[in-house]
Amino acid sequence: MLILHHDVTSPRAALAVLRLQRLADAGHPVAFRGLDALGVAVALPVTLDQLAELAEVEERAAALGLPMHRPTSRPPTLDAHLVGELAERRGLGAAWRLGCLRAYWTDGADVGDHAVLTAVGGSVGLDPAEVGAVLADRAARDALRGEMLARRAVGVGGVPVLEVDGTLLPADVDDATLEELAGV
Repeated sequence: MLILHHDVTSPRAALAVLRLQRLADAGHPVAFRGLDALGVAVALPVTLDQLAELAEVEERAAALGLPMHRPTSRPPTLDAHLVGELAERRGLGAAWRLGCLRAYWTDGADVGDHAVLTAVGGSVGLDPAEVGAVLADRAARDALRGEMLARRAVGVGGVPVLEVDGTLLPADVDDATLEELAGV
């Protein structure tokens, strides 16, 4: 199983999600694990590294269907990943990931805001009441935070990161290597 560790506000991770989703759509064993890369509870200003990454990947992301614009902030993403887990359980993980990426990168939405997350969830087929319940579940949030801390402890810090049989690899490999890693 090829696992992509990703975060909504990372331009390189957004591109990796788009690239890996194509393999998943073709039936290859690919899993997606969200990671709140900054691990903070408040929105931060856009960072220089984020803007540099954006300049590097925006053309490729646009070619894969995701127009990317300069964001206005870098919100916390733990709650987006919490809803992402709900979307995975409901068979809507791919739609959720793309909806979140479009909300943040194309529409300039604050993906740390519960109203935005509920609206994106509803637009991809999630029940808004269920999204609200997940966002209100402190135990689920704490459990996910603990899982993310455990991933950091084994070396998953920045994103995107690929994981194959417990081995961590950079995600900016060429398409042929991605296909090989996915067992194509």
